Parts: sequence; structure tokens; C-alpha cells
Amino acid sequence: MINNRYVLIVDDTTEVIDLTLKLFKKENGFVFVHCSSDTPTLRSGLQSIPDLIVVNADNLQNDVRGVCEFVRKNKENNITPIIITTSTRDEEFKIDMMKNKVEYVISKPLNEKYFYYTIRNISGLISANRCISALTGLPGNIQIENELKRRISSRSQYAVMYIDLDNFKAYNDKYGFMNGDEVIKFTSDVIQEAVQKYGVKGDFVGHVGGDDFVTVVNYENAKKIARYIIKKFDTEIVQFYTEDDVSKGYIKVLNRKGKLEKYAIMTITVAMLSNKFKKYVTPLEIGEDGASIKKKAKTIEGSTFLEDKRKK
Repeated sequence: MINNRYVLIVDDTTEVIDLTLKLFKKENGFVFVHCSSDTPTLRSGLQSIPDLIVVNADNLQNDVRGVCEFVRKNKENNITPIIITTSTRDEEFKIDMMKNKVEYVISKPLNEKYFYYTIRNISGLISANRCISALTGLPGNIQIENELKRRISSRSQYAVMYIDLDNFKAYNDKYGFMNGDEVIKFTSDVIQEAVQKYGVKGDFVGHVGGDDFVTVVNYENAKKIARYIIKKFDTEIVQFYTEDDVSKGYIKVLNRKGKLEKYAIMTITVAMLSNKFKKYVTPLEIGEDGASIKKKAKTIEGSTFLEDKRKK
């Protein structure tokens, strides 16, 4: 499953996490993180940058309001929806929680179906709202940055691939933006298919915008994913050209100087870096190295896969 939804369960017992895991045992695409309410553990739990936070207000070591305030002070989670589960019947308590930027208060005993659909629907809504691309339905820059932060804080080897098209602007100029949009959707499908085929659960595909995409995957599978993307793209991109242009191998488009210039059939560039060769501390570092290796890859003619193996 690509692009998991992350849900943080804050509970000083295992009551709510046990119930949640039971309810979602057959549901793919969710990652549930459990932590207690003490500050160090809660801070660690928030590093997962959840899409939704569920707090069990019963038997907390720390005051539930203090827990929620701590969450809101965390810049990555200051607008993340919070659900409170509680045994109290005190309406003033519930209103007070809502005043303090808690989105939902659910009374116990929990109706399991109601609890399940609340988590599923809210996390789905948040995931959809964070997608900047109506064209591909893929997560945008906020989600990409969050995924990079998750990987940085993990101990696993990961690879980040920056993917874009060569000669896409020329294609758009000749065939029009509607056909260009079809190429973007096709590219998105190819990348997702590659990750589904050779990746593992939790791999990530994001759409920066235009013809720029990012994947974050396990390092050991990255090269297979890249090779599949290039092979499938090169094989099928010709469907978006006329037979005449395919036979010539190029199109003619006016350049900025108003002169006709030849542009080859579109190819795809996959530039990869990983924490195998360098330990990254921030997404900004990854972005800078990604831009550098992609610039180098773009100088190579044809569809290209280039891995940054520099030890820095």
C-alpha cells in the first residue's frame, strides 16, 4: 500500500490502541503509533507526524488539556485533528475540550462501528485535503516534507527519487495542455505501478507539481522501481504522439527566439539519493542534494537513472 495514513494513539494504558488494532486489522494503508502522555514519549510519538491523533482521557498521568496544548505547540501537528475518548458524562468537560481546539469528543463505552468510521473518515478527509494535485490525487509538498521527516527519524535505509520529464514543455506547446495533463496522469500511474510492483507497504509517492514527482522508498527496492519506471515510460509514451512524430523521433516547436527547434520524444529522468551514503538531518538537505543530482542527470541524453553515491 502506497501513502499510509498515520494515526497516533495517546493512551497510558493499552485500551484504545488494542481496540483500534482490532478494528483495523483487515484495513490496509493505516499505521498506528502508540505512546503514553509523559512529555518525552509524547514528543517521540509526534515525530510520526500523524494525520490524526486520538487521546484516551481516562487514567492519563498528565492532564488531558496539557496533552492537547503540547500537541498544538508542535509546529508539525498544530492543526492535526484530535479525538478525545472519555468516560466522563460532564458536558462542561466536553465543551472545554472543544474550546481548546479538540475536534471530537467521543463518550465511552465506545460504539466500535462509530469509532472505526470516525477514524477512517477523518483521516481520509485530512489526507484528501493535503493533496495539492487534483490531477493525480497524490500528496503534495506538505506531505512530502512530512514523509521525509519520518524517514529521517527512522533507523531504516531509505531512498528518495526525484522524477521529472524531459522535453515536456515542448510537448505542451505543440499538443496543448489537455494532452499534457494526460501525460502527467500517465506518468503518475507508471510511478505508482512501479512502487506497487516492487516496493513495500508504506512506500510513498508525491506530486510536487507539473511534471515533478518524488518517491520515498526502501533503499533495497529503489533500483528495481527506477528501472521499471524508465522501461514502461519509454515503451508507452509514444501513444501520446502522432505516428508521424514517432517515426521522425522528434517534434518541431518554436523556441523563445521564435525559431523552429527540434525536440526529441519525451524521456524521463530519475535521480536518486539515500541515507546509505549520507546521514540527513533535515528535508532541506535532501532537497538540495536532490536538485544537484537531478541537474546532473538531466545532462545525460535519453531516459536516465542516476544515483548519488557521494559520501559527504
